[in-house]
This record gives sequence, structure tokens and C-alpha cells, in this order.
Amino acid sequence: MALAVHAASADVLSGREFQSLLASGSEGTTIVFQGGTDKVFYSPSLKNTLRQSKELGTEFLRRQVQHNTIAEGTFISAMIEDGKWRTISGIAGIASDQESGHGVLTLIQTFPEDKTVAAFQKTDRLYAVVIVEETISGILCRRSRWEKLLSFKGDLRMESVPCEFTVGNTVTPTTLPAEQKNH
Repeated sequence: MALAVHAASADVLSGREFQSLLASGSEGTTIVFQGGTDKVFYSPSLKNTLRQSKELGTEFLRRQVQHNTIAEGTFISAMIEDGKWRTISGIAGIASDQESGHGVLTLIQTFPEDKTVAAFQKTDRLYAVVIVEETISGILCRRSRWEKLLSFKGDLRMESVPCEFTVGNTVTPTTLPAEQKNH
């Protein structure tokens, strides 16, 4: 079931509108980028190992990473790279940009050994951001490439691609690329 998106001022969703969009399905929401092979499933209620740890619990992003975070959850991202499925999972936060009010979804990769702030801080990991806007031609997601959190220098390069939102987790690949079917 595709979800409708309501425009904010300047046609970019605000933080609260982004939160409402992604939290509209009790089981979470999948963002499907143009072509359908790149997807991000966001759940405000599912918990991974990090979200269950005492030190890195549900307020971790707001306290330690992005103080303007208004909602936190987990994510699973799937994409095809070089003909093979690649998945990245971790924690996600929806923040409201302090200058514009635009909603920004930040995705940060996590690992099973992330049980303390010290463990989280010593391992470089991937991160990406997504911003949703409504245009004359439809819904666009401005998204960054996955970059290393600790070692990345410079500004994130953003690309705009058509996207849609589906209730539930549709990230799990239902068909494999031809190379993987034979293995």
C-alpha cells in the first residue's frame, strides 16, 4: 500500500511530517527508490542489539549524535552492487533541521559488538541521509551515498531520485541476481 505525502513549506517534508510518514505503518515503512533495487526499511518500534543495550538505548542518537532528533528507530537497507545484494542495518533518527525545519532521516550502521558508547565510537561505520520533497513530477528523495562516519571529510553529495513509501518491510530480496541463483 503506497502512502500519500503532504507537502511542507518549500515542498520539503518537515521533521514531524517525515516522522508521521515513516511511522504510519505499525510494522514500519519501506522507502523504495527509483528502479526498486535500492530500499530502506525504517521501524520506530523494532529493536536491534544496540537499541536494547542500557548505554546505547532509545535516546542514544538524541543524546550523543544529533540533538535535534525527534524520533529514533532501526533500519535495514538493501541495494544491488556489482550484481550482488548488499545489506546495511543499524539505527536511524529523524531530525528537524534547525535552520529550515526540513526532516532529515539519518541512517547509521551498527554492529553486534556495539554495546557501549566506547565500542560504538572506536569502530568506523557507514552512514547516509535522506530528505523527502514533493515536486510537480512527484515525490523525490534526496539521498546521500553511504560514507564512513569517522573518516569522511567534506560535504555529503546528494542525489535526487523518485521514491515511494510502502507500509511494512519489503527490503528482503524476493529474487536474486542471476549470478547468485546458480550458487
